[in-house]
Amino acid sequence: MRTTMLRAGSLAGLTAVVLAASTTGAAAADDAVSGSAFGASAEVSLLPGVLKDLAGGKGITVETGKLAPSSSTGPASANVADVPLKGLVTAKAISSSVVSDSTSVAGKASIVEATLPVLAAVAGRTPTARLISARCGSADGKVVGSSDLAGVNLGRLGTIPAAAAPNTRLGIPGVVEVIVNEQNQRFDGGLDVTALHVKLLGGDVTGALGSGDIKLASVTCGPAKEHAPQAPPRPQGPGQVTVVPAGAPQTGDGSLAAEG
Repeated sequence: MRTTMLRAGSLAGLTAVVLAASTTGAAAADDAVSGSAFGASAEVSLLPGVLKDLAGGKGITVETGKLAPSSSTGPASANVADVPLKGLVTAKAISSSVVSDSTSVAGKASIVEATLPVLAAVAGRTPTARLISARCGSADGKVVGSSDLAGVNLGRLGTIPAAAAPNTRLGIPGVVEVIVNEQNQRFDGGLDVTALHVKLLGGDVTGALGSGDIKLASVTCGPAKEHAPQAPPRPQGPGQVTVVPAGAPQTGDGSLAAEG
C-alpha cells in the first residue's frame, strides 16, 4: 500500500498556479462557471459542561458563519491566521481560492495545524490534524473532487483508512459522526466536497456533546461546459482521500513524499 503526502508548501505552490491561471481567462463574471470555497464553519448547540471555557461551562449556541470564503464572483481568495472557532476548533491558518472562466472552475480550501477541543471528551484526547484540504475542478464536461488529510489523530473516534473512499464515516453512534472526504452531487450537476464534516448528533445518550455541524475545508464546483480551451488544475485519481499519518517520511523540499 502506498500513501502520498501533500505538504503545506505544496498547497501554497498549487494556490499560486491556480491564481496565475485566472489572468489567462478573465471572462465576465456572469459568464463564468460557478464555484465557491470556505475554510471552516460551525453551527452547533452545546450541552452544559462540553467546553468549560465557554460561558462558564453552560450550554451555548455557536454560529461562526463561513470563515475565509471565496467564490467565482469574488473574492477570488481569502486567508485567516491563528483562528479560534469559538473554542470548538483552532487553526494556525485557514485559506480558500476559486478560479473560473466561461467554461471551467477550480476551487480549493485548506486548514493548517488544526485541533478540535470540542471532541476531546469523547475522543479521549484533543483531536489534531497537520493538514485538512479539499479541492474540486469542473472542465470539459466533468466535475471531480478530492480531499487531502495529513497527520490526523482522532483518538477513540477511529482511524482514517489510508485509501478512504468518499463519504467514509467514523465516530460514536448517537453522539458524533465524522465524515471524511464528504462528496455530494448537486441537483444541477455540480459537486460539493468537504474534507472533514463533524456532526454532533443530539443530547439523548450518555456522553452527548450537543447537536449541529462543523465543516472543515469545503468547496463547490458548478457543472462544467464541454470543450474547455484551458482547464484549471483538477484533482487526480478516483476521488479517494489521501491520508498520511503523523511521522510519515518527508522529502524535505516541499514535494510529495511516499511511504511503502
